Amino acid sequence: MGPGTLGISNMSADQWKASQDGPAIAFEVEDFEAAMTTLKEAGVVFYLEPMDTGVCRMAIIGDPDGNSLAIHRRTLKES
Repeated sequence: MGPGTLGISNMSADQWKASQDGPAIAFEVEDFEAAMTTLKEAGVVFYLEPMDTGVCRMAIIGDPDGNSLAIHRRTLKES
């Protein structure tokens, strides 16, 4: 994410109810393969190894608190 900060909160439980499995969030990256290499080199836990869904390339990783995060890059369709 570079120099940015991401905050995950449950400060409004009546409006934002998490599933029993926790929050869901996805980040699209410009270079999927480079992101996967960087994450693996950093020892990040992969819950779902990189795969092609037909719509995007994606993987599910764990953050330091055990939350699941999707990392993906949409597949460009040719016209």
